[in-house]
Amino acid sequence: MSLLDAASRIAETVLAPAAAEVDATGVVPDSHFAALADAGLYGIATSDEAASAAEVAELLVSGCRATGFVWAQHHGVLTAAAQDGRHELVAELAAGRTRAAVSYAGLALQGRTLRITPDGDGYLLNGGSAMVTGWGLTDLLGAWAHDAERGEDLMVLVPRPHRTPGIDATLLSLVAARASRTVGLRWHGVRVGRDAIIGRRPADRPPSTEAIGTRLNGALSLGTCRAALRQLDTVDDVAEQAAAGRRELDGIRAAMNAAMDDVDELYRLRGHAADLAVRLAAATVAATGSHAVLAGSDAERLTREAVFCIVCATRPGIRAAVLERTLGV
Repeated sequence: MSLLDAASRIAETVLAPAAAEVDATGVVPDSHFAALADAGLYGIATSDEAASAAEVAELLVSGCRATGFVWAQHHGVLTAAAQDGRHELVAELAAGRTRAAVSYAGLALQGRTLRITPDGDGYLLNGGSAMVTGWGLTDLLGAWAHDAERGEDLMVLVPRPHRTPGIDATLLSLVAARASRTVGLRWHGVRVGRDAIIGRRPADRPPSTEAIGTRLNGALSLGTCRAALRQLDTVDDVAEQAAAGRRELDGIRAAMNAAMDDVDELYRLRGHAADLAVRLAAATVAATGSHAVLAGSDAERLTREAVFCIVCATRPGIRAAVLERTLGV
């Protein structure tokens, strides 16, 4: 079975049936992550099926936003470990025996709020990370930090960050995916050794992975669209409208895949995808009727998740595209 087929099966049979309960309780069952590991999905970024990673992410998000959101963070660390030649770590990460989270707070796009300075035979980390997902659900944090003195950005590995002295976490009350345990962090002189560095690059170099990251993050909106269409498929008299929505979704996905050399076009398509997610969520409300205004209904949850898509992993170009589609300006 391909990883794409495995993701589809898990989304339909494991994640989607439990999505409402995960949303209500704020807890992702560990069995969800175990199912992803057993299927080999934690290693997709370094597998022969890496090209299908975005659609796998879309499928998982369509099943359970929180589970897919936590899983997605893992691959930034897996990729960095592979590029650094950390073969033993890559094996652990790819098997899902070690699960990772990531912070980009030290990069220019995130304001370089996490700083790193040399200290003897190691480094000190100070500052903040606005949003880190999977707190207490993952074993390892890969944090990008900025070295202003040397003009470098470095990725630092922090094992068991939720138990590391000097890191203060504040759980964020998100409008959706609360079970992802997303936190804001303050770093107070956290010391790491030189072997904790698994990636570095000149700070003035634009990210080489911007297009890939933008495409992968598009799975949040596309997955919400897919989940809304799954809900609309249960309503007898909206088949024509659902088919139109599915055609639009398929068109956006295909256009994203064809635009990997054009980040500005990816931004525009991300805006289109976010807009479609909102419209399809609204369609589930209309199709559901008065029950949709009850907290905990599928339509209510999908509406919150669609709002989440508008600003999650956004860029100025995506914001502009959303405003243009919704307001015509």
